[in-house]
Amino acid sequence: INDVALTKDGAWFTDSAQAKLYFVPVSATGVPGPFTTLALSGPAADTSGEFNLNGIQATPDGKTLVVAHSGNGSLYTVDPANGESATIAGVSVPNVDGIVLQGRRLWAVQNSDNQVTRIRLGPQLTSGVVEEVITSVLFQFPTTAARFGSRLAVVNAKFDTGFPPTADQYEVVVVDG
Repeated sequence: INDVALTKDGAWFTDSAQAKLYFVPVSATGVPGPFTTLALSGPAADTSGEFNLNGIQATPDGKTLVVAHSGNGSLYTVDPANGESATIAGVSVPNVDGIVLQGRRLWAVQNSDNQVTRIRLGPQLTSGVVEEVITSVLFQFPTTAARFGSRLAVVNAKFDTGFPPTADQYEVVVVDG
């Protein structure tokens, strides 16, 4: 299990070794229910890399999931009802890790590249265009991010010190997003 996306109905999780997503429903009172497994089909189901599915986000209505595939350097949409996936064309994000989705704008954290790529997605989420590549001398193998007002809070995992990392301290770097 790698990353998580929250919807009004529960939480979706990626699996970096298998072509599966997991869903844990959460009741209106906050009680988690039994998890279910969603087998993926299409391009997101490729598990030929050492590390595959990683970041995940959901559209506000929960009807589409967006997943990041580290091994392919690609982004895909996934139908949570049947597991069918499709490539988001026009976007290459090598070493993609965590992602942030806000409307049709997506930020893709590229860990060993020490950068975050901001992408403008098309209306149907079938394609995207790179708007900006965000870098900072303070990035040290960033793995995920979150919106912080109009800025982006980026987590340094410091995997460049080993796996698991051996750094003495870790930080969040806030950059203009």
